[in-house]
Amino acid sequence: MDSSPFLLSLHCGINDKTNLKMNKKFPYGHDVNAYIDKAFERMKESYPWAEKKMLRKEWSYAIESVDGEYQYVTYFDWKDGQIDRKVLDCDGERFIETIIGHHHHWIESENPVVETFDVPASCKCSGGWHLEIYRLQKHQLGGYSAFVQAGNRSAGGSRTFFIPPAYFKLSWEEFLDKYLELVSPGPFFVGRADLESAKGLKEFLGY
Repeated sequence: MDSSPFLLSLHCGINDKTNLKMNKKFPYGHDVNAYIDKAFERMKESYPWAEKKMLRKEWSYAIESVDGEYQYVTYFDWKDGQIDRKVLDCDGERFIETIIGHHHHWIESENPVVETFDVPASCKCSGGWHLEIYRLQKHQLGGYSAFVQAGNRSAGGSRTFFIPPAYFKLSWEEFLDKYLELVSPGPFFVGRADLESAKGLKEFLGY
């Protein structure tokens, strides 16, 4: 699916109220590539090594007239040739967030892990869940992430947190504060004391 822009022609006589509404909904105009560029620009803040060729090829975007009103539209091209089309009745900010949501995990997968550091945990169980892996990871194209895996008798799961590059401009103490805010949600079992006592972790993270 071609992601070329769909342009809106503005005619004489349009009132200021309607114009203001359209500007709010389409703050960067009606060229869909402007929103794709904005989304990629924001992704570069978290993934400075990212390139546009890393975006998932199955997704494409458009701005189209739907029932007489211009809307954001997403397309997903399945391998069997089926194409899913979805009309989003949203503003520009939400559309940009949607584009980011489609691609950020895909971009992360394009940067393989080259070195790891397992963090020992003083407490490995909480509420029936058992911590299986708590690992800091260094990536080939740059950057670090935290990988956490936990489970109980009937379920399990894992999650990867890419650490924003801006965190590494902070002092070690400030870094820990921000890092723990990032990975705190959920029963991840590793606290500040575990990170501070993990021998070699500071050096692994470049401190």
